[in-house]
Amino acid sequence: MISPFANDSESMQIGELVIENQQDKVIVYGDIDIYRTAKGLEQAQQLHELFGKIVQALSTASTQTLGSETLAYGTVDEGKNQADNDEDSDLTDNPFL
Repeated sequence: MISPFANDSESMQIGELVIENQQDKVIVYGDIDIYRTAKGLEQAQQLHELFGKIVQALSTASTQTLGSETLAYGTVDEGKNQADNDEDSDLTDNPFL
């Protein structure tokens, strides 16, 4: 089991779900099928323990150490709404939508 936000070198896998640890984020990607079996129970318990550790690490962090929300296009200020953020960005409309 990884220690969330402790280092940039730990990773683990549950089913086809990959969890990578970094000091500023935990990356989760892939997929998992949790069946009503003993293995499914084990996988669910691992996910529960992992996300419990993530929540605990975030909860015990001081508000000064918690960063603002960063998305692919920049930082979102909680006091601004999404329309305000769109005006400040260099994003263009997706022509494929």
